[in-house]
Amino acid sequence: MVHQGKVQRWLLVIMLLAVNLPPLLLGTFPDGFALYFQLFVSALIVLALFIEARVKVRNGNISYRVELWGLPLYYKTVYAEDIRRIEFKRSNGASKVAVVRVKKGIDLRFALFGDGLFEDLSQFAEHNSLELRKSKDYESNERFGSNRLR
Repeated sequence: MVHQGKVQRWLLVIMLLAVNLPPLLLGTFPDGFALYFQLFVSALIVLALFIEARVKVRNGNISYRVELWGLPLYYKTVYAEDIRRIEFKRSNGASKVAVVRVKKGIDLRFALFGDGLFEDLSQFAEHNSLELRKSKDYESNERFGSNRLR
């Protein structure tokens, strides 16, 4: 099953306003390099609004893909034999985070995904006999059935 990550669009909108609102309110528009820098940063923030993250958990591998309008920006496939362990943690309140620790390369960190991904990752770890670690905070979050990010 393909799981899609949530982008914190509200945070990006606040960043966009922080870059563009002061010159509008003060009536002092930048010129020269400052104007080009402001336009460049604004364009990057607008592009970030359209980024999507997708994770597919299969029997033998985990595929992670970051896309901008369907065009791949980053793609990584991690096979079960390349994984050291999978860690489940809690982040800022009731948010769940999963970290896939790999033997070589950059670890994968999954946050702001639905609970289905975390269930699939734990089943993947059991199916492939991988070490599975859950922090005490995560276990208490699981026990109380927090569903803040559904």
